[in-house]
Amino acid sequence: MGTNDASERDGGHTISIEIDPDADIAAVLGEIAELDVDGARVRDVSDEERSAVPVDPAELTAVQRQTLLRAVEAGYYSDPREATLSDLAAEFDVSKSAVSQRLHGAEATIVRRVVEGMDREDRSMTRFDQRE
Repeated sequence: MGTNDASERDGGHTISIEIDPDADIAAVLGEIAELDVDGARVRDVSDEERSAVPVDPAELTAVQRQTLLRAVEAGYYSDPREATLSDLAAEFDVSKSAVSQRLHGAEATIVRRVVEGMDREDRSMTRFDQRE
């Protein structure tokens, strides 16, 4: 078991660890349960996800995080869409424009981090030939 990432936000700490696939998961979870923590989240991560570009939620404002989380939960990003900007605006008691601005700001931050995480070869493969 090794620590992959550690960060501090809003007075709390987040630690990401990678556990050997052959490890006794029940024993590891037991050790985590003995720690003085407010909560623990465990998920299986594929090799593809391990190479993903991390986006620190602290890069988003609290309002952006809250709006983005609710948008995902409500199905705004589902296909077909299960919630609209109007639905989200009503939940937050703000205008559709305000919700749109919050989501756009969060999306822009996330997309920038992904592009920054691409290596040079990936970036060159995504350029369009504009000689039309």
